[in-house]
Amino acid sequence: MTSATEVVRPAADFHGLKRVAVRRVTAPGILNNLILGAIAVLFAIPLLWLVLASIDKHASWSIALPHFTLSNFSSSLSAGRGQSLVVSLELASIATVVATVTGTLAAYVFSRRHIPWKGAALLFVLFLSGVPINVIIIPMYQIFSQAGWLSVVPTAVFIGITGLPFEIWMIKNFIDAVPAELEEAARIENVSTLKIIWRVVVPLAAPGIGAAAIYGFVNAWGSFLIPLVLISNSAQQPGAVTVYSFISAAGVNYGDIAAFSILYSIPVVVLYLAMGRFFRGGFVLGGALK
Repeated sequence: MTSATEVVRPAADFHGLKRVAVRRVTAPGILNNLILGAIAVLFAIPLLWLVLASIDKHASWSIALPHFTLSNFSSSLSAGRGQSLVVSLELASIATVVATVTGTLAAYVFSRRHIPWKGAALLFVLFLSGVPINVIIIPMYQIFSQAGWLSVVPTAVFIGITGLPFEIWMIKNFIDAVPAELEEAARIENVSTLKIIWRVVVPLAAPGIGAAAIYGFVNAWGSFLIPLVLISNSAQQPGAVTVYSFISAAGVNYGDIAAFSILYSIPVVVLYLAMGRFFRGGFVLGGALK
């Protein structure tokens, strides 16, 4: 009889070959695979329509073999709609910087400083991330209107603030994993707190900060209600609002909608691919204390 700490090695058969474990096919496993496959199909069908309709000269709501054309992409950017992508990039970039920088500093304080009722405060921060923006959008419109802030930059700052609670919670969990001994060693050398955060904490917590930045960018990039209400100039509306200009009383331009949607999704895909190494890299703390 082997003990609980021993490892049972696969025994050799009569031909000197190791036994290979065979995965048994069970009814629950088949059912799970069928459910996951059905969910995957439900996600794949809209994406398939998006690709086919974007290159279809006579695109409609149904999936069909396209009458190939690339004119949908050029027409989708006409009438100033291409400018909306630039506005979206400006809006999302400002919101991401505001939320990520502020969230990193706040997460460091929650992780390293003694705060009375810290647990309750963190729960309250997490609760704020679930508050619907519809609850405060009318009071915010009145404040922005009286202050003359109905433009892109103040709206971007506000969008960044709305994503701040979840980013604080996410980044704090990564900062908790950074050894405090590293900061103590830096303080012996009379390094300031800001330099410790920038040179010690940020590089080691980069996976969490990168994930939070992607979340903040996607949250701002797809924001619809906030810019619709808080940006008074229609020429400064982002792509999330502009996409509705393809729908009118005369009909729906499916080809232009599909082409614009593909162009609109490219920055998010590029951002994820560029920062994918943060998800694969993880923490590299080996030998850091030395």
